[in-house]
Amino acid sequence: MCAASAWRSFSCDHPGVNEIVVRARKLVEENQYLTLATSDTSGRPWSSTVWYTAWQRSRSEEMLAVEFIWLSRPEALHSRNLLQRPEVGISIFNSAQPAGTGDGLQFAARAEPVPSALLDEVAEVFSKASLAAGGGAWTRVQVEEPALPRLYLARTESAYLLGNGTRVVIRLP
Repeated sequence: MCAASAWRSFSCDHPGVNEIVVRARKLVEENQYLTLATSDTSGRPWSSTVWYTAWQRSRSEEMLAVEFIWLSRPEALHSRNLLQRPEVGISIFNSAQPAGTGDGLQFAARAEPVPSALLDEVAEVFSKASLAAGGGAWTRVQVEEPALPRLYLARTESAYLLGNGTRVVIRLP
């Protein structure tokens, strides 16, 4: 399928859906930090960099099924903001790429503290990723109120792959 980019139109020889999803998944898996954009009720923006893990519930070649998990203190500005306005923007990129090269990702998502019903499962996913990255193990007891910090979850609503001057929509479930 041929489409037009928000930045530049591209021809039918543009990478197919499978390649786009593979490139996006690689960026998600190879990076450890995302930039989280939030805003308060008046619309005042704030961006934060957080260490994340990706919760990929499916490995479809046709779409990217990903949610993002991070650990933050409830009193952090971004945590307070998302309680007021759960709509967030997320960017992931490798900042060591030379200027004008490489890929990046942008997401629109809704974020919240991890609901109690998911806390055991999400804490396990986060703990495995933390241990693999040289961090510590995490359990429900360590992240459930009144404990500090807490786990947060962003559910993606739209996604874009940026590279070579184009912005391409990534299919989500």
